[in-house]
Amino acid sequence: MDKTLRHQIGQMIIAGFPSLEVDDQARLLAREYGVGNFILFARNMKTARQTAALCGELSELAFAANGLAPFIAADQEGGLVARINEGAAMFPGAMALAACASPEEARQVGKNCGEMLRAMGVNVNFAPVLDVNIEPLNPIIGNRSFGDQPQAVADLGCAVMEGMVEGGVIATVKHYPGHGNVATDSHLALPTNDTDPDVLEKTEFLPFQQAFDRGAPALMSCHIRFPKIDPELPATLSPTIITDMLRKKQGFQGLVFTDCMEMDAIRANWGTPRGAVLAVAAGCDVLCISHHADAVRDAIEAIEQAVESGEIPRSRIQESYDRIVAAKKRMGLLTAQTVCADKAHAVVHEEEKVALHRRLSRRSITRISGDETLLEKGGALRVLAPVSLASSGVEDKERNGLSFARLAGENLQAPWQETPMNPTDEEIAAILASVQPGETVVLGLYNARFRKGQVALLRALEASDHRLAVMLMGGPYDASLVQRADLVAVAYEYSALSGISAATALSEGKFFGKLPITL
Repeated sequence: MDKTLRHQIGQMIIAGFPSLEVDDQARLLAREYGVGNFILFARNMKTARQTAALCGELSELAFAANGLAPFIAADQEGGLVARINEGAAMFPGAMALAACASPEEARQVGKNCGEMLRAMGVNVNFAPVLDVNIEPLNPIIGNRSFGDQPQAVADLGCAVMEGMVEGGVIATVKHYPGHGNVATDSHLALPTNDTDPDVLEKTEFLPFQQAFDRGAPALMSCHIRFPKIDPELPATLSPTIITDMLRKKQGFQGLVFTDCMEMDAIRANWGTPRGAVLAVAAGCDVLCISHHADAVRDAIEAIEQAVESGEIPRSRIQESYDRIVAAKKRMGLLTAQTVCADKAHAVVHEEEKVALHRRLSRRSITRISGDETLLEKGGALRVLAPVSLASSGVEDKERNGLSFARLAGENLQAPWQETPMNPTDEEIAAILASVQPGETVVLGLYNARFRKGQVALLRALEASDHRLAVMLMGGPYDASLVQRADLVAVAYEYSALSGISAATALSEGKFFGKLPITL
């Protein structure tokens, strides 16, 4: 085995493990497989102090094993996708920000995020999302996008990116070259976008190009096939997209991270090991393998064999390795990092940060239609809403269980009831039977366009004689489902922060947000 080659390939891998502390899988990845970088999820991040301790140990582990400190990455987009929810680490996600924030405020949110992550020892953020959400039935981007207007996405997304860099992390714009115009979740299958390239340049490519022009340090590729650019391979695996278009035409000089190579868009079609070989050959620098150690081992061995057989030139490995080491040098990662748990806690709980994020969240709640003062007019209330759950592979199941029904019920001093996420006819009948005559119903919906049971509950309430206020706790696209309601508003995301903001907007009868998409 060529130890130099194994070391360089190890630096091209960012891998996950299942624990809140350095476990046997993390040690195996670093010591046996030479993995140089780690990705953290909610399964790894419970509190700021715990995360800081974990990152310090990971840095020491990787440095001792490989002579370089690791990239430690997380997806802290805000809103729906947040790996830690504590203090100021709870901040509005992209579409909620677009409903209320100026580019200057968006930049400050990005800076706050960067400072918090770096204080915890996380030095790479897989954010912001620069996808233009053109497709309302997109199951995976939706409210993670800043909207459906390319220039608005570019303005706010680049501001957040620059703020994150100023805060001390490598901001990673995603999902290049665009995940916003498909109706398939790439965690589950391979999406296709057959838009003409000249249209793509004016829409989905535009925010990325502007981010590159403004110095984006890194991007994450998407597992989507663009047949009018490359008829065979998705972006992550395509030399035409990653080398010819991205590097040569668009002039991007930063790091290319892949989306997870265990997603079924790759695994079900090529397998993770073969996908890894193709991604490296295409020009990707760091391959994300989020879950299984054997998938990491098999990918590394497949890349080694491809180099030894001549399928991947040795120079291709050297190119990415040099880019990675240069980035680590700029980030001060040539030595093991010291992370202070007390400082991490203090930064995450800085009052100024917390206050800004709460103000923005409150301002984001948007009235779509109807009487915003409906609940001020008195009368008995009842709140109905499902408990949150992970809606796709991008979320962690550890975040399940948030109750808008409880948050709003307590805020409005009204009885509340948690409803099934996708209720049956029998469950809907029982819910209706619990609603008392004369009560105004506040109904929370969560991405109901993907759940027939929620739509059926909505229809049943619309057919009743109850006054009805509908609060959309996911994407605003659910507004098209509402046929009869006295008030329709959107909170954009199902989080503790947005839940409180939505309940406050309802009780005060004041909605400050502006819809960032066209319905």
